[in-house]
Amino acid sequence: MAAGRRHFAYRAAEEVVKRFPNEDKYVVEAGVTPSGKIHLGNFIDMVVADAVLRALRDMGYDAEGYLVVDSMDPFRQPPSFAPDEFKRDAASYIGRPFESLPDPWGCHSNYAEHFVKPVEESFEAYGVALKVRWARDVHKDERYLRYLIRVLRERESVRKVLNDVRRRAGHSTLYPEGWIPYRPLCSSCGRIDEAVKPLEVLEGVKVKYMCTVCGHEGVADIRRGEGKPPWRIDWPLRWLALNVHFEPLGKDHMASGSGYDTGCALVRALFEREPPVPVFYDFVYWVESRDGRRVYMKFSKRRGVGLGVDEWLRYAPPEVLRFQILKRDVDDIYEEALSHWYFDFRQIPSYVEEFDRLEESYFEGGGSGLVGELYRLSLPQSPPPRKPRRVPYYQLVRVAAWMTDVEDGLAMLKKQGKLRDMEEWEIAEVRRRLVMARNWLREVGYTAVLQNVDQALKALECFEEEVVKAFVEVSRRILEGCDPSEVGRIVREVAESLGLRKRRERLQVYRAFYHALLGEDSGPPLRRLVSRPEVRELLSKIIARLPAS
Repeated sequence: MAAGRRHFAYRAAEEVVKRFPNEDKYVVEAGVTPSGKIHLGNFIDMVVADAVLRALRDMGYDAEGYLVVDSMDPFRQPPSFAPDEFKRDAASYIGRPFESLPDPWGCHSNYAEHFVKPVEESFEAYGVALKVRWARDVHKDERYLRYLIRVLRERESVRKVLNDVRRRAGHSTLYPEGWIPYRPLCSSCGRIDEAVKPLEVLEGVKVKYMCTVCGHEGVADIRRGEGKPPWRIDWPLRWLALNVHFEPLGKDHMASGSGYDTGCALVRALFEREPPVPVFYDFVYWVESRDGRRVYMKFSKRRGVGLGVDEWLRYAPPEVLRFQILKRDVDDIYEEALSHWYFDFRQIPSYVEEFDRLEESYFEGGGSGLVGELYRLSLPQSPPPRKPRRVPYYQLVRVAAWMTDVEDGLAMLKKQGKLRDMEEWEIAEVRRRLVMARNWLREVGYTAVLQNVDQALKALECFEEEVVKAFVEVSRRILEGCDPSEVGRIVREVAESLGLRKRRERLQVYRAFYHALLGEDSGPPLRRLVSRPEVRELLSKIIARLPAS
């Protein structure tokens, strides 16, 4: 981020005020389609909208924000992770609105709510101040209907505006004469997709249709929300009905002829109103290792690729995710997009510690400038009164690996002096992060805190030959199945048999285990360390490659 300039959220807010001066209230909008698990990539939309909302309020303006859920969009295909029973019935759901489908897991009132409710319920934790608006309610709003009726009445003009944009973008497929920009809901089979053909506009507020799937012919009353306009009409009408002044957009909307491009043209030509100020953002990619190489996959709601918004809170604090989204920057919000994010679940500890470094910079620098704005925008609430005393996340992971429960982990940290001089609110934060570290470790496996064989062998080079021999013999006894409670006695017995009779010499055997296994000078009681199968597997590999074996 370049020094001496404001965070992009504040620059976007300034553009909003410049484009829409003298508004009594400014409105920001984010949107989501509930086709599957709502993941971190979708959350960029919400966090950026919330950041601009905060910036507007911080600048002294009255502002509010919405998350509009496209719950009336048609279902296309089942998520790959849906129950088999739902998949078997999926053919009967094709083309129906998401909100009309049953929840495949049976825990919410419908399909759309199953994916949206967990996100909405996490808003408080993230400090996101957006109000959820469902499409069914927006489509019945008096203001929305007023604009929609005008679109239907002047649909020939609308068609020409959209086709002009498509021609300039090089598209050969254009909207035909007689096009009716409305998708009726079939009252017989419940479809709302392209299979339901609009035939005629009646009385300016009704649309006669025929369903090509079930053969039903009927009339939809737009005033009762018995259908919806296609996306390229629905979106700009939302801007008008909700009086939207800002909305984040995926990078694909920067393309000529995109939905944003046609929406801008429509609101300018037909309604003489400027479109919302945008901030564009690139996608998030899931990164994992397969056969020693890194594999990149675009986050996908339907395929379930990517961490869910509510799932993140199991592994890391909400402010860390806000920071990872908001730390990206652009020189020109109209011409550039916030950069992509290669998200690696195994790197969550480094994401947390990156935020902690930002926090240090904030308090060391007095909370001013770009760092100050980024830190405050990243927090769910107001900044703490002083710099919090933290235990590094990686340290918490190491403690979580060997603790019996959270209280045991806190006791270990206290014994190590990590909680010295902490106030209750800081210890509460340590407890929260310790639980997250434990959850993360359970997902990635305990090998995350262990050295590999080469690292272990390198570490053992620093010890005397007799200490390494003791390490090998104790390891063999452990691998033969000795009771972990007997490890201390075995270390003494083996050490003395090799002439290591003094206490400080026996301690070198313990240090050899900690250096080889953890890369540390000390660690949990050895009996607890070697009780884990991952540790015993590593010991087996180490002694197999030692000359002393």
